[in-house]
Amino acid sequence: MTRTLIDAPFPGDTKQTPVRDAELAIAKTLREHGRREGAALDEYQQLLESCEDEGVRYLIELILADEERHHRQIDEMLHQIQSFLWEVDVEPKVPHVRAYRHPELREATERLLALERQDAAELRKLRREMRSQPSSSMLPLLVELMLHDPSKHIEILKFIKRATKP
Repeated sequence: MTRTLIDAPFPGDTKQTPVRDAELAIAKTLREHGRREGAALDEYQQLLESCEDEGVRYLIELILADEERHHRQIDEMLHQIQSFLWEVDVEPKVPHVRAYRHPELREATERLLALERQDAAELRKLRREMRSQPSSSMLPLLVELMLHDPSKHIEILKFIKRATKP
């Protein structure tokens, strides 16, 4: 497994170093969003604790898991911006990805991209098959929610692919 770091940014990257005014605006937006996200987390948690319906609790737990991940990511994004603004490391923060040569990772990424695209097609087929389910069934909803994941995974894999050289 040969990995060679490339000092240059991603190929075709035209972004320059961060601009302090823009970073201040981003930090403000992240702080405000983080506060709202925290309030939403508290409200979902209270709803979960007060709800007796097993199905509704199941759905709220799905939302709560997403909201907790979003809240953590917002904090990590804010810490990355603060690290730049304050010129000190604020942890935990979003790590940087550097472009580098890693043929095995690139090949695996391409295989996974194909699998995610296949997964999306299979989930669309399953969604069509779920049309026969009663309106009270959560199964069609869960398939619809799962359909969002392959597109997110594809975006992540495309980012990784851009960072790696064959």
